[in-house]
Amino acid sequence: MNTTNVSIDWGGTHLKGAVINENEIVKEFELPSCNLKLGTDENLTNICKSILKEITPNGESKIILLIGAAGVSNDKTADRLIKTFNALSDEIKEINVYPDFLCNHAAFLNGDDGILSINGTGSILFGVKGEKQIRLGGWGYLFDETPSGAYFGKKYIEAVLMGMEGSSDHKYFLYDYISKYNFIEREELLNQIYFAPSIQNYLGNYAKDLTFAYEANVPYAKLIIDESVGKLAKSISEMINTLELENPKFCGSGGLWSNWKKLKNLLNVSCEKLGVQLIWQEKNKPLLLGPLLYYARTHNSYAI
Repeated sequence: MNTTNVSIDWGGTHLKGAVINENEIVKEFELPSCNLKLGTDENLTNICKSILKEITPNGESKIILLIGAAGVSNDKTADRLIKTFNALSDEIKEINVYPDFLCNHAAFLNGDDGILSINGTGSILFGVKGEKQIRLGGWGYLFDETPSGAYFGKKYIEAVLMGMEGSSDHKYFLYDYISKYNFIEREELLNQIYFAPSIQNYLGNYAKDLTFAYEANVPYAKLIIDESVGKLAKSISEMINTLELENPKFCGSGGLWSNWKKLKNLLNVSCEKLGVQLIWQEKNKPLLLGPLLYYARTHNSYAI
């Protein structure tokens, strides 16, 4: 019986996967997803069903399912996903679920020393030197203040609410909100947020509006984003010193990097103020292959 590896990069809002036979990608797919920690059982089950339709287990191949996912903070979170798949199919022989930062680091740096900053709906900083690893942040949208879609969106909505309450310093945000979205009353806006299936994802929808305000030189937007990027630069500097990295390789992964190109220059400037010079790295392999690369490295086997 041959082996079919399925490698999945499971983000907070969508996932991408690849089916690999004989070290060749035979199929790629993309599906809506959810944060594993926050998604409902029903939502998780529906996503797993969609994945099984894509990989079509048929009993003729040993299927190894490899998943790198946002929100995997402990075995309990991973076990929930594994149990969901096992309840739907008995044809998957092995399932491994890893935190997304391990897999993203493998895809970008392929095991080399360096620092990965994931800034999508959420944010996390992960550094490696030899056998030493450090993770900073990843506490979720209630606490993290380094750049993320949820944090930027949260600060935009805060500014809209302050504008609703008459703050002259935040009128731009109120008028901006009215011009882009059907105006709703304060309570309705708050109810939409607090009753959203995923508050983090809901807030992330407004991140672009804060970046637009930044590019329009709105003082409050510039203050929020500059402070946030400055906190990321400070964390990077601390990580470099702790790991004793020289000329650190650095890569940025996530929607904020791909959707807002200005972030790279802003971080460079903030890091240079701290005496840090980053050596930027492009992806070594697609992120959807990160779980396969991490699995291969930890099992001393060959990957694509």
